[in-house]
Amino acid sequence: NDMGRGGYGMGGMPHGQSPVVLVNNLDPDRATPEALFNLFSTCGIISRIKILYNKRDSALIQFEAPEYAENARMTLTGCPIWGRSLIISNSKHLTVQANRSDVEEEGAKLFGDYTASALHRYRGAASRNVPSIEPSKLLHVSNVSAQATEEDVKALFAEHGPVAKLKFIANRDQTGTQDRKMALVELPSVQDAAEGLAAQHGKTIDGLRVRVSFSTSTLDAVR
Repeated sequence: NDMGRGGYGMGGMPHGQSPVVLVNNLDPDRATPEALFNLFSTCGIISRIKILYNKRDSALIQFEAPEYAENARMTLTGCPIWGRSLIISNSKHLTVQANRSDVEEEGAKLFGDYTASALHRYRGAASRNVPSIEPSKLLHVSNVSAQATEEDVKALFAEHGPVAKLKFIANRDQTGTQDRKMALVELPSVQDAAEGLAAQHGKTIDGLRVRVSFSTSTLDAVR
């Protein structure tokens, strides 16, 4: 049995499909490896990201397994961000390699290795059940300090359009700890939400790194 990683999961991806996607139609002035990590790690565990040196509106993103790459292609194709819509395709590359130019001077800003990142959303058992959540204007913000106010959370997203609605929800932590909570944050548009997620995932409020994802909820359904 040669299935290894990627032999399970979303729709039974054909064995041998690349774990790398090619992303086109980026804004070369605003796309960074960190922003792309924040957005694309909603679809699975990322190893490396490389914005192409001679084609700054394009990037290669290597996931740990092919089904994560397919999840990204299915859920983020057409995502509006930075005034454009993402074009995502399967890459013929099986890995994303760092060239010398990628670790020196200008190129260093175009390459990121995320294998040891603390900002992955899915680890351990959770990595086997990565959801497919399409972009929406409603964001789910978790790991929020219990002391944080609505104004603290609104301030985090203020530059991405005024927060239309915000609601704190109880943390369903099995340990019953009440030292942190979650919030649903609605922004004016899907593009505002995508840009807010790409910029603010991993930022801190009261010393805690918040985790930002697209939400499948509706604010009206949360009581």
